[in-house]
Amino acid sequence: MDFELTDELKLLQQTARRFTDEELIPQELQVDEHSRVSEGAHERIFERSCREGLWPMNVPRELGGLGSSVLAQVIVQEQAGRSTNHLWDYVGGPYNALMRCNQAQRKKYLDPALRGEWTASYAVTEPGAGSDTGNLQTTAVKRGDQYIINGEKWFVTGGEKGIAVIVHTVTAPGEETLFLVDHGTPGMRIKRIPRFMNRTQDEHPEFVFEDCAVHESQILGGLGEADSISKAWFREERLHIAARCLGAGQRLMEEMKAWCEERETFGRKLYEHQGIGWLLADSATELYAARLMTYKTAWEEDAGMSDIKELHTKASMAKVYASEMANRVADRAVQAFGGRGYCCDYAVERLFRDTRVDRIWEGTSEMMRTIILNGVMKRDLDELLR
Repeated sequence: MDFELTDELKLLQQTARRFTDEELIPQELQVDEHSRVSEGAHERIFERSCREGLWPMNVPRELGGLGSSVLAQVIVQEQAGRSTNHLWDYVGGPYNALMRCNQAQRKKYLDPALRGEWTASYAVTEPGAGSDTGNLQTTAVKRGDQYIINGEKWFVTGGEKGIAVIVHTVTAPGEETLFLVDHGTPGMRIKRIPRFMNRTQDEHPEFVFEDCAVHESQILGGLGEADSISKAWFREERLHIAARCLGAGQRLMEEMKAWCEERETFGRKLYEHQGIGWLLADSATELYAARLMTYKTAWEEDAGMSDIKELHTKASMAKVYASEMANRVADRAVQAFGGRGYCCDYAVERLFRDTRVDRIWEGTSEMMRTIILNGVMKRDLDELLR
């Protein structure tokens, strides 16, 4: 088995790293302090991302995207994940659910997203149903050519911006359907915008839908297709989260190594003290293992070696291991930096905050373990773990 990246992928990796170093990392403290990039930077960064083939990677060519391989997407997500404050959002592509838009919907929602314009956020989570998407309470009841939506959605990342919200609803017992609900639609309102641990350019508002009437033409993908569409989104995003955790782990290692080479205590370099040196050794070992797992899962998907259910399991494996690895590395880095590791001026502090959510969103670590266990019990272990 050849684990070497092709020359094309190596060039893409270098391009993404340079983009991250030159465009994203310089904006970190600006976003941390003001929740937005500096004046005029947004347009410039997105234009460069598109020009250098970093957006929109996950969209097929026939729909106007780059049609990049899954491994190529993982490589770019990894490099962008080296930045803090979720600036990695400038690479990749729009929600893959938008690829299910019909011809009329594409012009309004997908095409602007391909140009880097924020068009639609994803509303799945509810107050009484976090990772349990089988317990959703938001309903959409058909009345003539309209559906009346009632319910509440939480943690709708970027929901305060764009054109619409993709709302995951229950349209009948055992039937779930997505709707594109435009901002300004009567009956849809933002209940509140809570504060969160990290500081990014996006808010995470809570939405309430009260007798919100939406025309049937706003169904995304088809009646009863929400579960399959959302699962495809979860699978892609979980692998991308794993990739970004690799980047976070890499940045943390770089910062920690440089710090431990520079600092001296009691007449010795910091890394020469076993208690600190082993923090680096353990972090390097876990990062190496997480990278192999994530890259191989992406490679298998590209090669068509795994079916959808197996990919769900492996993407969950990659997410739970890589996200928990990044959190352990971040904790070690803060410890190695001492008091400075607790200071927002340093990347290790910001990454300590940023990576914590990776064990929660798009499926908690506990939910990932449930999916993995299901795969273990239902599949051939030799196939699953090959």
